[in-house]
Parts: sequence; C-alpha cells; structure tokens
Amino acid sequence: MKKSIIILTFFFLKAFVYGQNDSVFFFNEFDEFNVSINKTNLEDNNTNDGFDFGIGAYHTFLSDKNVNILFGFEFNRTKQFKEYMYEGHFANSSDLTYFINSISIPVTARFNMGRHVKIFCETGAFLDIHPGARRKGIMHTYLPNDNNQVEYKEFEFDERANISSINYGISIGIGINVPVSKFNLIIKPEYKFGIKTLYDYKDQIFNRYFRIIIGLKI
Repeated sequence: MKKSIIILTFFFLKAFVYGQNDSVFFFNEFDEFNVSINKTNLEDNNTNDGFDFGIGAYHTFLSDKNVNILFGFEFNRTKQFKEYMYEGHFANSSDLTYFINSISIPVTARFNMGRHVKIFCETGAFLDIHPGARRKGIMHTYLPNDNNQVEYKEFEFDERANISSINYGISIGIGINVPVSKFNLIIKPEYKFGIKTLYDYKDQIFNRYFRIIIGLKI
C-alpha cells in the first residue's frame, strides 16, 4: 500500500514538473493540483465511517469563462468499518476495516461567481477503478473436526477485499478560489456519491464520502 502511494505521488509530481517545461504536455498540462481528507458517509447498524485521504491533478477547459469544465485523475483511499460479515455456513468475521483504493476519472462543470475572489459550485460524474482494496479483521469458524464435533476457531486476517473492480457516481461541491501570489488557492467541500453496489451478499458495501479539498491552481 505504501509503495502504491509513493508511485502515485511521484507520477503527479513528475507530471507537474514536465508540464512546467513543455506546454504540449497532455491537454496542455495539468493546471490544478490538490490534496484532500475524506470521511465515508455509510453509517448504519453494521457500519461505521472512517477518515482517509486523496490527491488529484486536473486540466481546466474554458478557463476564461464563468463556466469551466474540469477533467482529471485522482487517487482516493477511503476507510469503513463493519461490525459483522457473513462468510458462509461455517464462518463469520467481525471488527472489520475495509480500505478501498480508487483511481478516479472525474469530469465536472464549475460555475463561478465573482471577479477577484470567486465563489463556485461544481457538479459532475466520475468513474472509479479499484486496485488492491483490502480488509482486515477477526475470522470466526465453526467447522466439524475428525470426531464430527463442531470446533470453534478465531484468528486475525488481512487480505484482499472481494469487491467490484469499478464504481461510478456523481459529485457535488461548493468552494472558494482565492488569488495568492502567482497561484490561486482553492478550498472545496465535496460529496462523492458512488452508485454501484461494490459487494452484495447478506450485507452491502458502497463507497460514498464527504471530503475537504485544498488545491493550487497555476
């Protein structure tokens, strides 16, 4: 997991440096970069929310207009907790933590108001790909032994999570764009609503979360 984060961070930094030196870079170069903190919005009688993080890079189309179109790439990792999961006739798990890693491709429209300091609202859609989602917790098994007696065992586990490899949904946010020296500082609360059910057997897993974004527009 740490190795994946380092590789992704290096990719965004490399893209930034290359874009500064060559204006022919992909879509003329990414012009907005951000980091974010997220919290899932999934709480129910078996699920608790968790905090995690994300990074992103975007290109802005129609940047001189009141309505901009943003296209980009993001890495978001979310966390959620499950108290109990059914694992078959002879097992169940408890005290679970799910880590969902998403390579996200968002396309959004940003509606700006103001001249110097801009207030904006933003909405759009996204496609997520999930590489290496994981879960950890405690497994409880109730298997018959050689004497045909049910034998209870309990052990900790950390394994790949069996969830859908893709997700899609809509996003909506509001924010402020403030000129600071040669850059613009962007602060944006946003909600990402994943539509697809990522797991559906006795219980369901979704990926929906609020996040606070801090970004720089160059």
